[in-house]
Amino acid sequence: MVRVVLDPGHGGRDPGAGANGLREKDITLQVAKLLADELSASGHVVYQTRRYDVHHMLEYRAKFANNWKADLFVSLHCNAAARPEVEGMEVFSFPGSVAGGDLADALARQLGVHFDLRDESLPEQGEWMRPVHHWRGLKEANFAVLRLTNMPAVLVEMEFITNPKQAANLADPAWQLRMAKALAAGIGGA
Repeated sequence: MVRVVLDPGHGGRDPGAGANGLREKDITLQVAKLLADELSASGHVVYQTRRYDVHHMLEYRAKFANNWKADLFVSLHCNAAARPEVEGMEVFSFPGSVAGGDLADALARQLGVHFDLRDESLPEQGEWMRPVHHWRGLKEANFAVLRLTNMPAVLVEMEFITNPKQAANLADPAWQLRMAKALAAGIGGA
């Protein structure tokens, strides 16, 4: 049993990124609810920094997880870019956090399995190797929710809301459930 805090990014007066008729805050909340169900069904104890469309400061989100003495913290987001062709998934951990990096790696492995990810840095090896989804990599960042939490913490950028094809994925309930299952499997293997 693992105590997990899920952090659906943005909320309330902060919609996050918006494009293609979608708002980041809505997608992150829906995926978080599905992920909470998956984790609870596996025997984990789950809390969310928000379960409704409310706004919480970043410091509150980290303090919530610290006060609850969570084992893991997972913040969910949708990426955005000025160019609509930019696509992919990525997972961030705090610079130098070995435990955070290990959690990010476990999630990345399951995202790869569930979404047939291919690393953009590798040369193409024929038409059959073309990715279904692009993998932008494991990255480190000094994000407040990663810096202020006391437990292994990651921030997942699910896909680009500004890319029409990926926005369609983000809005699709079947895709959302697939994302939740991938992240649950990664958390279970961390």
